[in-house]
Parts: sequence; C-alpha cells; structure tokens
Amino acid sequence: MSTMRISQLATRSGVPATTLRFYESAGLLPAERTPAGYRLYGEDAIDRLAFISAAKHLGLPLEEIAELLGVWRTGACQEVKADLRERVVARIEEAERRAVELAAFTASLHRAVEHLDELPDREDRCDPQCAFLGRTPAAPPALPAHPDGAVRRSVPLA
Repeated sequence: MSTMRISQLATRSGVPATTLRFYESAGLLPAERTPAGYRLYGEDAIDRLAFISAAKHLGLPLEEIAELLGVWRTGACQEVKADLRERVVARIEEAERRAVELAAFTASLHRAVEHLDELPDREDRCDPQCAFLGRTPAAPPALPAHPDGAVRRSVPLA
C-alpha cells in the first residue's frame, strides 16, 4: 500500500494540512508515524476525507461524523445509509425549526420598519418617551421544542 505525507495528502485532497492535523487530533483521520515523527497516510485517506467533507456539508458535527466513520469503516453500505438517513432527517427538522424562527424574526424586522416609517420626524433626541423606544414589541410566536425537549432560539427575535 502506498503512503503519502501530510503535504502530499493536502495537495491531493485540497484539504489544508492544518485541517488534516486537526482531523487527526479529533480522531477522524488516523495517521501512522515514521521513526522521525512524520505523518503517513494511506490511499484510503482520500476517501475518508471525501466522506468527512460530504458529512460536513450536511451540517453534521464532528462527533457525529466520527460515529459515522466507524460505521462506514466496518459496516455495510446499508448500515451507513440507515445511520446517515436518521441524522439527515434530524438536520432537516432542525433546519425547518430555524426557518420558522428566521421567518418570525424577518416579520418582526418588517414591522419595525413599518413602525419607523409611521413615526414623526422629531428634531429632539430620542428618549424613553420616543414612540419607538417606548414601544413594546409583540411576543414572538411559540416555537416547536427540540427533540431533547428544549426550545432552541438561534436567532434573537425582536
């Protein structure tokens, strides 16, 4: 089996050497060592990096990618597919929750702009009696709970 050093793997994969070192320290990309301490990677490192990249594009955290790599390395394709499907479905649910939050935030911003447009132009300095500063924003809509039971807010709602 041919091996390559970190610089060669970085060139072939397009992944910076610093990222390769990080992946090794995170347990995602094993490397052998020469007696002088240089990292050596097998040809399978290219496929592993492609897998890691694809999983990252799906929004999976490194901890989940590490778990998936274990299934990918030892399991049948159908096992990888089943494991990955469950994780992707969870990502879809999270994205949909965030989309609801973002839509509510966007609507709040539109209401703020409409309200600002309705305010008279005053020559005075804004103070607590200012119609905008004194206005209490409407309560944000109720958000669906995360599967662990917690309500998540990644975007502050006005």
